[in-house]
Amino acid sequence: MRKKKQEQREIPPNPRKERKAHRHRPFRRDRERRSFLPYAIGISGGVILATAAFWYFRNQAEEVVSGSADAYDTKALEAIRARSGRGLDDAMEIATHLGSHTAVGTAAFVTAFTMMRRGRRTDAWTVLSSVGGAMLLNTALKMLFRRQRPRELSRQIKLPRSHSFPSGHSLLSAATYPIVAHHLVRSRSPVVQLTAQMLAGAVILSVGYSRVYFGVHYPSDVLGGFAAGLGWLGLTSLSHTIHLKERMRKPAATD
Repeated sequence: MRKKKQEQREIPPNPRKERKAHRHRPFRRDRERRSFLPYAIGISGGVILATAAFWYFRNQAEEVVSGSADAYDTKALEAIRARSGRGLDDAMEIATHLGSHTAVGTAAFVTAFTMMRRGRRTDAWTVLSSVGGAMLLNTALKMLFRRQRPRELSRQIKLPRSHSFPSGHSLLSAATYPIVAHHLVRSRSPVVQLTAQMLAGAVILSVGYSRVYFGVHYPSDVLGGFAAGLGWLGLTSLSHTIHLKERMRKPAATD
């Protein structure tokens, strides 16, 4: 009698819950399969970008150290110096400030704060570590090469006391603005994401041109800064993608 009562008291299985669980499991596996392609592209893209960028930086650095970059550096500086105007001066002044430590640091902090409020802590720490690492890399490279700035061609803005190669403004811009744009609009449509990256690219190029325009950097400094910044961006993107991939594996392993 007791056994019969216990059997009657047992809660019968809920067919709705079973069907719901059955539906979610294949959906989750399908979502993980569909996420493989973006992650594979992210990892491959990070490796290719970092490898190509640092390879170019090494070649650029060899030209600077050997002195073979001096010829085209001087010609490019003189050609850009011949083009000036009140409106262009104002535009270049705005552009050059966008590559400063203050502007880049503010952009990174605002982005990280926004990510924190949205519960995306990993993205926030990625942005902050990327910018902080880029600043340290810039300082280390300048101390390593110790190239003098083109003092005789500098104009309108105060010549910085730091060394010339690579351009810190160019390095920080290339390493920061693409990843800031990515995290701010990654959930938007592909058109919005492409537009944001194009705007980031325009800012980066404007910053680099402004440094040569004001005569505080040689063109090779700017090219070296772009290469080092993009190389660091590739490493940051690679580590971030691998981290996200490992996080997605953990829930799947506990099912």
